[in-house]
Amino acid sequence: MPRTALVTGGASGLGAASAERLRAEGLTVTTLDISGPADVTADVTDEAALHALAGRIGPVDVLVNSAGIVGANKPLLETTAAQWHRVLDVNVLGTVNTMRVFVPGMRERGWGRVVNLASMAGKDGNPNLSIYSASKAAVIALTKSAGKELAPPACWSTPSPRRSSPPR
Repeated sequence: MPRTALVTGGASGLGAASAERLRAEGLTVTTLDISGPADVTADVTDEAALHALAGRIGPVDVLVNSAGIVGANKPLLETTAAQWHRVLDVNVLGTVNTMRVFVPGMRERGWGRVVNLASMAGKDGNPNLSIYSASKAAVIALTKSAGKELAPPACWSTPSPRRSSPPR
């Protein structure tokens, strides 16, 4: 039986590329995005919707958290609380939500993989992108923490390719 994967942010960019690669490796892939040409439409900030989705698509062996937004491109002192909430909700809590919904099944089955996409901005910080940088730093720390807490049997990864950082 082939492994299954769920790729958030799968309608475009790194999510779509991840889905294509996983399919080429023989996995049955479901892409999820808030809009666009994805297999399923859902908002990663809506945990109830993710639970309903889990019931529809069945077990997930590989979870790729690629959904994310850049948010405001402005100096820290010009940002608003609402801008911070939106980016942190999608980039951090969206990742947490999918993990809380799909990782328990991986643990029950004794096998799973989680890839949480981050950015070099989370390690280095980018000027005028304090919200995005902080959110990706949180994803990196979350992945390290979850890996130590939950592994084995799940395997954790946080790739941070330089070319995935938003333009300055």
